[in-house]
Amino acid sequence: MADGGVAQLSIHSVARAAGMTAGAVQHHFPSKAALMMQVLARLIESLEAGTDFWPSPRWSLRRRARHFVRQAWLQLYGQPRFATAWSAYLAARDDAVMTAHIVAQRARLQSHLRERFFQSFPEWANVADADARFAFVLSTLRGLGLVQPFAPASTVEAQLEVLAQVIEIFSTSNQETT
Repeated sequence: MADGGVAQLSIHSVARAAGMTAGAVQHHFPSKAALMMQVLARLIESLEAGTDFWPSPRWSLRRRARHFVRQAWLQLYGQPRFATAWSAYLAARDDAVMTAHIVAQRARLQSHLRERFFQSFPEWANVADADARFAFVLSTLRGLGLVQPFAPASTVEAQLEVLAQVIEIFSTSNQETT
């Protein structure tokens, strides 16, 4: 998919590459979008196995914020496969069943990411709008991942630094607590 784009990828080509029949692949993945959602889910799971993706809550706030943003960018959002996956999701948006599947899978992944993020940033645990803040962080990373091919690298790097600063600010501005 990364080489030829979403339009060039077919379940048949995936089956050939995997040494399977198209029917076997379709049994597990009814569409390209479902396949890409599973790839993304497994990628996130693999990031946590044997890597230092998540910063230690014992580190300084600045170090944690920069580490998280850097690792999220290098290992997930800044990878070509990220934009490729979103191409598949966007291509499936007119399919109500597939959209519902993607929404459910993304909710599961986001819930897991939220839990792990809050372990690394315990300052966020009792902030009333912590979920909105967390969603903002992920939305920013997603947006940068999608515009990366069209933006100078220096612009993306500067925005990643600002995002790390925003995480620091969000972590120290415990406005209304629950």
